[in-house]
Amino acid sequence: MAEIIVSNQAYCKILLHSVKHPHCAVNGVLLAEDSKSKDRKVLKFVDCIPLFHLTLSLSPMLEAALLQIDAYCKSRGYVIAGYYQANENLRDKELNNVARTIGRRIQENCQDSHVFMVDNERLYPESVSEIYRIYSMKESSWKEEMSETVTEDTLRVASMLLSSQSFRKVDVVDFDNHFNDITQDWRNIQINELLEKCT
Repeated sequence: MAEIIVSNQAYCKILLHSVKHPHCAVNGVLLAEDSKSKDRKVLKFVDCIPLFHLTLSLSPMLEAALLQIDAYCKSRGYVIAGYYQANENLRDKELNNVARTIGRRIQENCQDSHVFMVDNERLYPESVSEIYRIYSMKESSWKEEMSETVTEDTLRVASMLLSSQSFRKVDVVDFDNHFNDITQDWRNIQINELLEKCT
């Protein structure tokens, strides 16, 4: 089993997307360095692309989003290797059918893929643990993994973003926003720039 590392950028985008829509379920994909020619002992998630907040169902919109993301990955040497989801209900952190199905689809293209289920009760500035639970495919079903994936520095930056209300100043763009107005950039470059200043 590969060690999982989640970058500041990937972790904070999951966090910012989740807190932007506290009344909705949200989802997205995590991009990892393409490790075909690299050591398979480490799976490094380098970025996160927010997908939707209006409806998470499997749809033509999901297909269109994944096609754009896949083309972006090929140009950068990345692969879609993870899926994250925050459920609508505050206390609901369980894998549902949507998470299982999209996770399995990603797993067909990347065997080391993982599903990250956001625990909405951990979305506060003083949180000292990761905001998600991680699942990997074992024996044809998703099983929870116990592993730490981020550094203390990442948790510090995430806490600073929440306590300073930075998520209100920088708008997280997902594909619901992009499909409504194609000038909105789903790559969220402005968040990357904000995170560079924070580290």
